[in-house]
Amino acid sequence: MQTQQDAALKAEVHDYWNAQPCGTQFTDLPPGTKAFYDEVERFRYATQPFMEKLCGFKNYRGKKLLEIGCGLGTDSLQFARNGAIVTGIDLTEEGPRLAQQRFNMEGLQGEFLSADAENLPFEDATFDVVYSFGVLHHTPDTQRAIDEVYRVLKPSGEIVIMLYHKHSLHTWIGVPLFFLGGLLKGKVHGYKDWVRVYDGGSNPLGKAYSRSDARKMFHKFRGVHFTICDSYRRKYPKFLNAINQSLLAPWSGFWMMIYCTKKE
Repeated sequence: MQTQQDAALKAEVHDYWNAQPCGTQFTDLPPGTKAFYDEVERFRYATQPFMEKLCGFKNYRGKKLLEIGCGLGTDSLQFARNGAIVTGIDLTEEGPRLAQQRFNMEGLQGEFLSADAENLPFEDATFDVVYSFGVLHHTPDTQRAIDEVYRVLKPSGEIVIMLYHKHSLHTWIGVPLFFLGGLLKGKVHGYKDWVRVYDGGSNPLGKAYSRSDARKMFHKFRGVHFTICDSYRRKYPKFLNAINQSLLAPWSGFWMMIYCTKKE
């Protein structure tokens, strides 16, 4: 049951992402134009070149796929271009509106609506695949959202979900520096604040999990396995990004891809 505190926090999460749907922060082009969508798409896959391989955009032709936290529909578009039957939900109103506009612009079928990941508006066993990239750690009751994923997934259905990774260089190095920086300003910052501000200083909620945490959270599923990765860091020179991607990110990246299937 949702508490008043969780409801208030979720309202803050809604307002934050409704004002700046994920992806819009990387371009100054007018939202809703073709140039805007093209630039968001270019930037996303230039800084995250592993997305096609890890997310399986080409793997679900003819499958009913739900994206939780669709944002502008950039990833949904990749699945749809490759033949998936796409439904996208987002806590905000702006995300689904812009995603639907993008699909209409491309002449692709897709359904997008505003909905809460903790209370999905779908019947049991509706989807073959549930995909969510960097979203479920922004809802107050992440476990409830995962239970909803299980409910709406068909038996033997697949999930591809990314959550922030607790045991990463981003937290190991960043948290102590963030703490010291806060002390110099007369403030006390901790681990939770550091994870939260990854998506902006005003972002009200962000969480990170270990692989052990994820195994417990996804215990209803079978075959739980992981891939750890990291985006290219815009502030790093090319050689540091190359070192990070080849040597460090596979075990200490900030993004934890989770794969498993619903039991039959």
